[in-house]
Amino acid sequence: MIKTRPFSFVCLCFLLIQIILLMVSGGNTETEIPTGSVFHENKERTVTIHGQVYKKTNTSNIQILYLKNNSTIDSKIMVYDEKFTEVAIGQRILLRGKTKSFDCSRNPGNFDQRAYYAKQNIHGMIWCDKVVTVTGQSHWLMEGLHQVKMKWKNLLQEALGEKEGNILAAMLLGERNDMEPDIKELYQKNGIGHILAISGLHISFIGLGIYKLIRKTGAGYILSGVISILILSLYAMMIGCSVSVIRAYIMLVFRIGADMSGRVYDMVTALLVAAAITVGFQPLYLTDAAFLLSYGAILGILFILPCLEKMFPCRINIFSALKASVAINVMLFPIILWFYFEIPIYSLVLNCMVIPLTSILLAFGMIGSLLGFVLWPVGKGCLFICKLILSVFEFLGTVGKKLPFWRVVLGQPRFWQIIVYYFLLVTCIILIQQCVTRKRLYIARLVFCMCIGVGILLVAYRPQGNLTVTMLDVGQGDGIFLRGPKGNTYFIDGGSSDVEQLGKYRIEPFLQSQGVGKLDYVFVSHGDKDHYGGIEELLERQEMGVKIKHLVLPMNWKQDENLVDLAETAIEEQVSVVVMKAGQNIREGTLQITCVQPSNLDQPLTGNAGSMVLSVSFNEFSMLCTGDVEAKGEDVLTSRLSEQEFMVLKVAHHGSKNSSSERFLKTIRPEIALVSAGENNSYGHPHNETMKRLKAMGCDIFTTTQNGAITLQTDGNTLTIDCFLY
Repeated sequence: MIKTRPFSFVCLCFLLIQIILLMVSGGNTETEIPTGSVFHENKERTVTIHGQVYKKTNTSNIQILYLKNNSTIDSKIMVYDEKFTEVAIGQRILLRGKTKSFDCSRNPGNFDQRAYYAKQNIHGMIWCDKVVTVTGQSHWLMEGLHQVKMKWKNLLQEALGEKEGNILAAMLLGERNDMEPDIKELYQKNGIGHILAISGLHISFIGLGIYKLIRKTGAGYILSGVISILILSLYAMMIGCSVSVIRAYIMLVFRIGADMSGRVYDMVTALLVAAAITVGFQPLYLTDAAFLLSYGAILGILFILPCLEKMFPCRINIFSALKASVAINVMLFPIILWFYFEIPIYSLVLNCMVIPLTSILLAFGMIGSLLGFVLWPVGKGCLFICKLILSVFEFLGTVGKKLPFWRVVLGQPRFWQIIVYYFLLVTCIILIQQCVTRKRLYIARLVFCMCIGVGILLVAYRPQGNLTVTMLDVGQGDGIFLRGPKGNTYFIDGGSSDVEQLGKYRIEPFLQSQGVGKLDYVFVSHGDKDHYGGIEELLERQEMGVKIKHLVLPMNWKQDENLVDLAETAIEEQVSVVVMKAGQNIREGTLQITCVQPSNLDQPLTGNAGSMVLSVSFNEFSMLCTGDVEAKGEDVLTSRLSEQEFMVLKVAHHGSKNSSSERFLKTIRPEIALVSAGENNSYGHPHNETMKRLKAMGCDIFTTTQNGAITLQTDGNTLTIDCFLY
């Protein structure tokens, strides 16, 4: 098929070369902050720079300016301006502010902010303290389009209210900054989040709609095409040229151009040209979720849908829509898991209802907006229909999340699993294309269903039999995940004093990337925020996040008001609360998690000294998790462990000098020490004194400040250690 399309063949070769180059380089060179950049040292500092504004966007509480042609080597810079300085696109601005580098991902499954912005050639941001001068002429077209967008957004908010107005602004204008996070998450978790992004559906609706309207007036193909492409180009410039917008725009230009030139539209060529142009500007887009999902969806329509039509012929509209939805989801299954780790089970049915309604929504949104500028009552009436449709979407999403198994967390697949999945899929497509008789089609149906079933099971497969321990990088705090040999899951502590929304943005994504949708036991050692804050978030997100079966607290929990509040939250969320004291344990095969202290026999210990200490044993492997135990608590612990040694020590209190005394270390004689502390934390953890004591014991030391998440895997005899950062 490609042989008969030489232009497509050239584009395909170009894409393959870019993929190979990206694999060879590992995709790392483009994400590194260049030497000489104001963000290179990854430390906050005050700078004075000037640059030209090429883009700007507003939220309800801040203005974001994008600068190019800067006085530094940075090609592009983001500026956060809380004072909403009056500056137009195209003008030059001189400002003073504090630099902030983007964070890289420090745990598996976490969002990599640095890589995301590197695709836009942006390596950092500046919090503006003062704008010194604004000079130069504005870019009349881009500034004009920005003003139109802002007035359009305000019109939608006035007509529909803040909530629905911001949702429709996201759909029509790509303005998602002011959307309520809960609504955005509701759409995403139900598998209909794609309607919030400007995509092929939106561009095709607007572009083809305008083209067909002009044609109906009697205008010729060329005039209709030129006008519609011009309007579409202005719209694309206004909403921003995202990956999905570029893809849809180029393909639609090919579609209209085919009519204008009297030729047949070739979707394959249009798709490959769009991909080659996008990747030519930025090769890193080959690893981008929006790129892979956008192009993958079209590939599903091109190659899998015809196979489904051939195997299951039916002209009823609802079944045709269902087959299209199945084709897209079969194509995107591993990609969705790679980026989002879970599958919304009812998304196939939901999309069959939502997508037709979205077309109606876009129609009334566009018509209502245009009328709203010239005839407000009529325009507001049209937009009210949009509000009704959006309420239907929210209702469907709310009902969907109450259904059993509404989403299944399968985790991030490995690369070889994805390769095998697509090998099976391509084999099925080739087989079905060769079928010409009913008997062969019957066999093809069976083979297709079997291969897809095997592929799904393969991608979701996770071996058991080993113990996996991961100490997450939670900033200045603690968080340890364990997966037992039979698949049970445990979490010890989970909090931070310097990372906001730790549970939602660090712990949850990590757990889901590991295929964990439920934690069997969550232990909290004591009532400091840097040990329970993230767990509190998880408890409050039981409906949307990771489920917790049992919350395990130390026996002295009633002496700590924070732990009392945490227990009440757990009970409200119907999570079982369990109290554990010294000598009690949880078993899973040969894995044993034992509470070492506090005990009824100990003198009352509170605060750090009263931390719950846990020992983990699995055949020959042993690990001691110490919370923040220090001072009297560590003295009691040392006496209690006088005859025990541990292979791995989770160093207490983030490596504080008041813990891990020489006497204690000589008692347990650890071979490996794990230290959890925040990068550049204000406490100076881990302290030099503690590190010297650990080195004197001959410990191999791993810290989250240098290594990010640290994963230990053992069969009970041999041990492997993997650091997320090197």
